[in-house]
Amino acid sequence: LVKLILEAIERLNARTAGREAVATENPDFQPAMMLTLLTYCYATGVYSSTDIELGMQHDQMIRYLCAKNYLNLPVLREFRRYSRDRIRECLATVLQRVWELRFCDEDDHPMAAASYLGVSFGWWLNKGPAPDFRAEAEQRIVRAVRADSMAMDW
Repeated sequence: LVKLILEAIERLNARTAGREAVATENPDFQPAMMLTLLTYCYATGVYSSTDIELGMQHDQMIRYLCAKNYLNLPVLREFRRYSRDRIRECLATVLQRVWELRFCDEDDHPMAAASYLGVSFGWWLNKGPAPDFRAEAEQRIVRAVRADSMAMDW
């Protein structure tokens, strides 16, 4: 999954090479690392910034992706706020690639074999055409925003 994320980020960076990166005064704000981290977390169902922060202590992959940087809740939320389009595009690319690897054969047709049905994408096979990956990515970002909003209400 991380390899797919890095490939998606490379393609995204190639398309947006002329654009300026988001500027911030926070020294922990490293766009490539943050984009990789949030894409991985949202792709694997970790939405809340609190859960991501806890994952830095308890999840080996999240700790690895943070590259020994400790990112607090405001940093995660700030990056998501200012890089939402990039996160959505990268996440949509990763979700599409995972779906293709899991459900498409060499001719790009969904496989019908039950052994290839997964929890995350299996229900999409019954809908006919390929899912709207950008919409799914946006829904996952909205879940993350809602999870953080609910956490702040406590």
